[in-house]
Amino acid sequence: MWPFRSKTSRRARPPTAREVSWRDDVAIIDVRGQTCPGYLLAINRAVDRLEPDTEAELLITYPPCGDDVQAWCKEKGIAFLGIEIGEQLWRIRIRKPPAE
Repeated sequence: MWPFRSKTSRRARPPTAREVSWRDDVAIIDVRGQTCPGYLLAINRAVDRLEPDTEAELLITYPPCGDDVQAWCKEKGIAFLGIEIGEQLWRIRIRKPPAE
């Protein structure tokens, strides 16, 4: 046994988005309080579960999120529709691409 490993240590469960809620036809993905890379992992899982051509609004409190989410969108082929920066909350709108 390694001297620094706890007998009860286990891998931490990956962070998840709070349950996706809906406002009209827009999915609201709430990852407030999460930091990098956890919030991107949670957003990725939530967006993967959405139907193609669905618009989503991401609720984020992590300041560097704008650049991170733009790069993630470009990599995944997701449309980055805009960002609204508040004092304590960032709202980012994206659209999952239509099915091919």
